[in-house]
Amino acid sequence: MIPHASPTRFPRWLLMALAMLAALPSMAKIQFDVFPGHDAVARAGGWFPVMVEVFNDGPGFDAVVEIGQAQIGGTPQRMAVELPSNTRKRLLFNCFSSSHGNLAIDARLLDKAGKVRAENLGQRLAQVQWENFIMGAAPQSYAGMPSFPEIDGRATDFQPRVTRLSIGQGLETFPDNPITLESLNAIYLNSSRAIELKEPQADALLAWVHAGGHLVVAVDQPGDVSATPWLRDVLPVTVQGSANAAVGAAVAAWLNQPDSRPGSGTLSFALQPPPKGQQGSPAAELSPFATLKLDLAIKSSAQVPVAGFAPRQGQPLVSVESKPVLVSGPKGRGLVTAIAFNPEREPFKSWKDKGWFWAKVAGIPDTLLRKTDVHVWGGRAIDAVFGAMIETRQVRKLPVGVLLLLLLVYLLVIGPIDRWWLKKINRPMLTWVTFPAYVLLFSVLIYYIGFRLRAGNSEWTELHVVDIYPRSGDALLRGRTFASVYSPANNTYPVAIKADAAHFRTEFLGVAGNAAMGNRTRVRVDPKGFDADLDVPVWTSMLAVGDWVASAQPPVEARLDGPTLVLANRRDAPLTNIVVVHDQKALTIPSLPGGETLRIDLATSNPQDVSIPLADLTRDWSATFNTVANARGDVFGGQGQEHIDNWPGASVAASLTQRVSGNDDGQRHFVWPPGFDLSPMAVRGDILVMAFARNDSVLPGVNRFAAFQQSRHTLYRLVLNRARKTRP
Repeated sequence: MIPHASPTRFPRWLLMALAMLAALPSMAKIQFDVFPGHDAVARAGGWFPVMVEVFNDGPGFDAVVEIGQAQIGGTPQRMAVELPSNTRKRLLFNCFSSSHGNLAIDARLLDKAGKVRAENLGQRLAQVQWENFIMGAAPQSYAGMPSFPEIDGRATDFQPRVTRLSIGQGLETFPDNPITLESLNAIYLNSSRAIELKEPQADALLAWVHAGGHLVVAVDQPGDVSATPWLRDVLPVTVQGSANAAVGAAVAAWLNQPDSRPGSGTLSFALQPPPKGQQGSPAAELSPFATLKLDLAIKSSAQVPVAGFAPRQGQPLVSVESKPVLVSGPKGRGLVTAIAFNPEREPFKSWKDKGWFWAKVAGIPDTLLRKTDVHVWGGRAIDAVFGAMIETRQVRKLPVGVLLLLLLVYLLVIGPIDRWWLKKINRPMLTWVTFPAYVLLFSVLIYYIGFRLRAGNSEWTELHVVDIYPRSGDALLRGRTFASVYSPANNTYPVAIKADAAHFRTEFLGVAGNAAMGNRTRVRVDPKGFDADLDVPVWTSMLAVGDWVASAQPPVEARLDGPTLVLANRRDAPLTNIVVVHDQKALTIPSLPGGETLRIDLATSNPQDVSIPLADLTRDWSATFNTVANARGDVFGGQGQEHIDNWPGASVAASLTQRVSGNDDGQRHFVWPPGFDLSPMAVRGDILVMAFARNDSVLPGVNRFAAFQQSRHTLYRLVLNRARKTRP
């Protein structure tokens, strides 16, 4: 008789282990890669991109990608994304480098329940100094990547850098966001790569040029230009066929000339580094190009294909047999330089001095190319000036003298006075009662004083600085929104900006500091802007900044009709305190009502207008800016000097930051965001128009909460290129 077989029983722990092993493959099927910075490079005090690539080969789920900076002060950002099975997603974040030093990115992939599904921590970036020069490059081939000369005796963070921008090569790192590009001073683009740019990338590149970037284009084939309408329109030349020519000798001769170069005089651009702040580099010192000993191999008669250039605007810099081969001309606030030959081919490819060629073409200042060590310090952010304008007046700081007097009285009461009167009444043991009573009394007194100094109503103030870049049919608006919230209680305040691109940061304290309360802010980003929650402690005023780009009808229009400036206000609100900068003079116009047009003859003086030398305007504000920046950092009060009441005048002066700052050799008084300063435009002879509008803005209210007191104001800024004849 065969015995009955009982079913096999597995232990419960074994079943649980098998279930966990079965779940492991699904969790391991997530690829989470992070690519921070411009080729792992970031500028101190500027925006930089963080590209995140997620590949999910397991079950689909709703995810959240969180990006944070490992150092103190970074503001974490979150973006929601759907991850179906077998999908790859690429997400672009914009992060702000709030200090100089170690910079690292922490990235996490969370599911809907907040569980970490993947993480990539400690992705380090090479951070360069605020004054340094960075050029992004999209060459035809990897071997054709431009390079700059290595400057002896300089630290790595002060060496000019070239970073790669990949186009159509697997993982594309060429951003489609103009704000992301603003930390780059120049971009080199081979025409063979230009035709591969997608429309959003091309639009971002053009917006970056209008904002003040320097675009260098090498024409490989004339057909590349004719097949790319946006490239054909932006170049300062028309391209007509090609022929072989020997250009080496002409290029070598140009390199030894200290003048006639991008980045100087009429070829200045807004995103170029400031010329000051370089210790040991006096202006009278010879240009490094004038003393450059060149490799004579480039002067050979080697023939290279050269595109035929017919200049439309700008200035020919190098010519061969009266035919220009290097032409540079202004475009918006930026600069476009066209090269008629491909410098990635021989004989330039193997030329020993090609680094100096790229340095001069890109427009690197002489101060960054001299063989001297650089030591700079300081650098308060221009955010302090706008904070002095818009932060609440409800907060009053206790003067240090009163604080010391209060402390002295407290020490006298708990010490000699208490002992004297207890001894007089012959009750010394009562000190066990009187001492706690004194502490309680003074605690209540201090709270009452603080309440009287700081208690008030909720307050929200916005000040927008809006740059207008005219286009056919509409305009591109590049805005910087400075906003201040005052909280009478511990509270969280929601804010948002919805535009073509918008990014949030907290107050920038300067390259030696960190962002204020960055870790107390929660930011949610999406393709059309951001939402943020500002966690503001009681009786505290917090400054936040939004950077944004939007397409819209121009709120203010300006054009030149001969010597006459025609200014039109397209808004209902009047424009006040209009300042026109031309020929190193500042012309002030009282107002322009909404919907009206004004004609200003720049060749003659108008009795009701006030014109002063530009140097006087900037000099008068220099001391004020330094005073308020110091007073705002004073914990015990600035004796009433921590505020600026003349908002229109201060906003105009802050727009010429380089002139107002007066940076001495080796010391930064102020630093500013790339492209904010309009001083280079005044240097090259453009006309600047700045107009203040009270209680008006092109954006809806940034605050998503009701404030007891609130206001919003705008400074509009336009730049008009003066027509210049090309030189043969």
